[in-house]
Amino acid sequence: MKIIELVKTIDRIRFSLVFSIALLITSTVHAEIRVGLSSVDITPPVGGLTQGYSSAKPTEGVHDPVSARVIVLQSVQESVAMVVCDLCVYNSPWLHDQMSAIGVDRLLLMNTHTHAGPKLSQEDFPTPEEPWRNTVDQRLLAAIKEAQQNLFRGYFKASQSQIQLGYNRLVQRGDYAVTHFENPQRIPYGSVDPQVGVIRVTDEDNRTRAVLVTYACHPVVLGPRNRQISADYPGVMREIVEQSCGDDCMCIFIQGAGGDINPLMMARGDDREKDFDVVRVLGETLAAEVQRALAFVEAEPGVSESFSSATFHTQFRNRWERDQQLQLGVTTLLINDQIAVVTLPGEPFHQFQRDFRSKSGVEHSFLFGYCCNGPYDWPRYLPDLLSAARGGYGASDTTLAEVGAGERLLNEGLVQLFTLQGRLKPTPQRHTFQGDPPK
Repeated sequence: MKIIELVKTIDRIRFSLVFSIALLITSTVHAEIRVGLSSVDITPPVGGLTQGYSSAKPTEGVHDPVSARVIVLQSVQESVAMVVCDLCVYNSPWLHDQMSAIGVDRLLLMNTHTHAGPKLSQEDFPTPEEPWRNTVDQRLLAAIKEAQQNLFRGYFKASQSQIQLGYNRLVQRGDYAVTHFENPQRIPYGSVDPQVGVIRVTDEDNRTRAVLVTYACHPVVLGPRNRQISADYPGVMREIVEQSCGDDCMCIFIQGAGGDINPLMMARGDDREKDFDVVRVLGETLAAEVQRALAFVEAEPGVSESFSSATFHTQFRNRWERDQQLQLGVTTLLINDQIAVVTLPGEPFHQFQRDFRSKSGVEHSFLFGYCCNGPYDWPRYLPDLLSAARGGYGASDTTLAEVGAGERLLNEGLVQLFTLQGRLKPTPQRHTFQGDPPK
């Protein structure tokens, strides 16, 4: 009898071991990040307006094409599409509404914020029957579908460097007064965030397939007199990085919290053709810093284990029309527990970027600005509390959301991050002093 019981016990142990190994193998198979990439041209016909300057005139040509770049992240649990457009401002409730039908749980629609891209609010360009906005909507939907059809296992590695290519365009005059200035002397004035954030994505053959670059600085090297379509300095940077990383690489520039940061190099001379020489210098300078950041991790393999995301949205009062409401959202991404991203709508000031990095507790923490986290409102500028108190361009009349909206959104982004990490629990946790019996 004892022998029979012993055999049964051994069988149970054997079954448990086999079942545990099967579970381990299953979890290992599924513990990966699938990545899809695509890009699409969104260069408009000549003759429309650019967006960013109120004095813009109809375009006369295309200096360099503008595009939208797509990266899809997919796990067993969820699918997130990030789309970055060479546009000043763009949101598309229609595009957000299409996502559930194609299996995308979250769409992050971002703008590089070039002021030399097409103005999509022109309802009669190129024709009233087919405005360019409709064309962009359709092309982006097709690009997302294309990225979904070309998935590969992606390995992620982040790096960062620093360079100051911008200045704070709000000059403080006394305790609570500021003046906006153009800075023709190229003085590296004021508080900025010089961080260059880089996320490298490789495939199973160790080929670099994507390089995500985030930097906080307005793409306004080209001024209001410019009459040609251009991606501004991010376009130059992308081209150089792609050439250096190989034919299979797509570089994606993501604007950081650059709401109060202008480039040190701004082309405002008499010869508009020479303006593009300045664009190239700034783009080349940023590209060199990106290559430097990539070199730091060249020999280090990427990781493809997990990613998770969360989005929060809520109502805010309109700052000036307090009986009106704005709906704004914030999304948090956590990749391999090593890379944290929070995305904010509108044009956030750089202090939010610094604050997120200091509080996240994750080695590589990046803030992506100019992001539509859903079919929500666009708050225009998103100043930090102190900047709002000082006022000035971007901190006063060019805002829509109530004062403190940026801090609330960032805090919600941190709550999401800590929840994704498991640091915040869904139920109260009972803590005891050391030595007390557990209860």
